[in-house]
Amino acid sequence: MAIIDSDQADLVLPLFRGLLDDAPWDVFLARLLARTGADRVHLFDGDTAAAPRWYRRLAGGGLAANDFAAELRAIGGPDPSLRPNRVYALEELHAFAPVERAAQAAALAAAEIADARLMRIGAAPRAPWLVLLAAQVTFGAADSALMTRLAPAIAIAAAQIEQLRLLRLRAEAAEQAVAALGKAQAVLGEDGAVLVADRQWQMLRPQGLAPGEVSTARPIDAPQLARLSDGTAMMLRPLPHARAIVASLRVPPAPLPQGATAALAGLLGLSPREAALAVLLAEGRALIEAGRALRLTDETTRNYSKRIYAKTGAKGQGDLVRIVLTSLAPLA
Repeated sequence: MAIIDSDQADLVLPLFRGLLDDAPWDVFLARLLARTGADRVHLFDGDTAAAPRWYRRLAGGGLAANDFAAELRAIGGPDPSLRPNRVYALEELHAFAPVERAAQAAALAAAEIADARLMRIGAAPRAPWLVLLAAQVTFGAADSALMTRLAPAIAIAAAQIEQLRLLRLRAEAAEQAVAALGKAQAVLGEDGAVLVADRQWQMLRPQGLAPGEVSTARPIDAPQLARLSDGTAMMLRPLPHARAIVASLRVPPAPLPQGATAALAGLLGLSPREAALAVLLAEGRALIEAGRALRLTDETTRNYSKRIYAKTGAKGQGDLVRIVLTSLAPLA
């Protein structure tokens, strides 16, 4: 069943325009609510064995306080055995046994549900569900037909939102790793303007680069060092197949994370005290100074250092620093 012009303008376009919003479905759901005369509309992604990864609910008529799970239980859904892309009316979801039917009738009354339409969009385990609920108005064939027409667009929008969620997770993980390694990064466009930057970069240079400080009009094909107008050193690296470059700044030195000691102990076979001493040495402390910071005697500190070098194979403090900083400990 094809999308008609009014569906396209009123419902489908808002569905996609808001994909990057914090509440991407709200305009679409508000218009669907008005179009069908429903009192509540649910759109969520998830199976019956797990909590939804995302969930939107819009309600009108003073019914916003009703519980999401209670409303769905009252209508007998979501049931994974229901056929995908088929709209089910409330009477099709009624329990058959008299006792169960009476309990369901009480639950429907408590949830102020007189009629409902439910559809599972697609056959995937975590396929989206669309649910319309009404306290008084009875839905008709046109409402079911509208839900069927909207199913392909909702499926595409839901898939795109899931991809955006995964991309954000990947970016967050990469940003945390870069920060742990003492770097700040930004992607620069052809005019040298900052297109996107991580939190560390924003803290160091919240206004971005001044015009003309860096230009990518001539794409670079290898990493190169550049300096900003204030003398700050910056490493530029090309992004393959893009007229953009990655700019990296060194952030002020910070102590290794709190979990680095335990990580080193597990990674290098050190005792907790040996690992704590190795962390301080990797942060640039002199041997005796590091030992005293741990309340070790000078003799004990020297003995610990010998054990550390023997266990790690380090040929001196500089080599130990390399081993520690190139291990997984900075990411702990």
